[in-house]
Amino acid sequence: MNFADLRESISLTKDTVYLNTGFTGPSPRPVLDRITDMFQREAAAGPASVEGLALTRAATGEAIDALAGMLNADPEEVTITHGTTEGCHVAIYGMPWTEGDEFVSCNLEHPALATPAGVLEQRFGATVKRVELSPTASAGEIIESFAGAITPATKLVALSHVQYSCGLKLPIKQIAEIAHRNGTLILVDGAQTGGQLDIDVKALDVDFYSISGQKWLLGPNGTGGFYVKKELARAIDPLFSTHEQADGRGVPGEQGAVRPLQRFRIASQSPALTAGFAAAIGVMRSIGLANIEARSSELAQRLKTGISGISGCTLTCPMDPSISCGLVSVAVDGWEPQQIVDTLWNRWRIAIRAVGSPSAVRISCAAFNNEGDIDTCIEALATIAKETPPPASPAAH
Repeated sequence: MNFADLRESISLTKDTVYLNTGFTGPSPRPVLDRITDMFQREAAAGPASVEGLALTRAATGEAIDALAGMLNADPEEVTITHGTTEGCHVAIYGMPWTEGDEFVSCNLEHPALATPAGVLEQRFGATVKRVELSPTASAGEIIESFAGAITPATKLVALSHVQYSCGLKLPIKQIAEIAHRNGTLILVDGAQTGGQLDIDVKALDVDFYSISGQKWLLGPNGTGGFYVKKELARAIDPLFSTHEQADGRGVPGEQGAVRPLQRFRIASQSPALTAGFAAAIGVMRSIGLANIEARSSELAQRLKTGISGISGCTLTCPMDPSISCGLVSVAVDGWEPQQIVDTLWNRWRIAIRAVGSPSAVRISCAAFNNEGDIDTCIEALATIAKETPPPASPAAH
């Protein structure tokens, strides 16, 4: 599949400029077909029949193998989750925390990491360090900031590979090196990277990496993947005890201990959605993740160049391609972010989202977008930048 084929397989591209993949992406036809087919097969066989359970095992195995291939991991080092936050919380809450243990993150973080930080402080007396980063910080500034924050008392460094509000791409490999020199583990929230960046967990040398299926991978909601470095599979404890731990079963109906990370399963998953997750990975890998990363960056640079020439618009994201990606954030003088979101949708059918820290709108440049989408967005922003904003919108939704 190529970029044109991908765009053609997504029905909304015919009448919508969809630039909100960083929230949830639209699934292409091969993914929808796979989900539908699996639902029908499961219904015909009976979900808990011998055949139905075999379908579940096959879908799970296929998804695990696809995920491992995408991340350059061993299949025994990955498991399927319901989303990025689940994997992050499995790692964070699965560690033994005591008073004085340090948890290092940053001020720009998504609630998936910011919320657990507060829980660790309140419940265990952990010391939380939030490194202050500018949305336009350089790689050198970022590395220096974390070098000053991570100490031998730091139990875990937990960071988003790409900051959701501004698209700042952190130099994770260099931060991991600093963490490991101090005997510290590193967890990476890859909500904005799975399906957008070419991820190699071995090259990054991270300990835990969690991704979403419904964003840049263009898979179904309620899916995701979690990587745990092989030697750390027993370093964290499961959040919940399940029958799979008690009776040694890998997946329902399968005898014998098969997949070590199955012990972190929180709840059962739909085999149809799991199959859709595998299909989404297959689609993106058929195009090539390196190609997708380059294409998203190219479209984002086109967008940033266009916005930078509009009076009244201020980019709140990095310009340097080495520390940025397909996420672009911009503020418009006099306009609240939600007013921009609503106006672009109501007048041009352009889908974006509002973000905070910094207060702006965020535009996602995905693999199925094209230059026409980007130029339409630039023209719309140029138009509203000259206008008086409408009455204040209700709270962002």
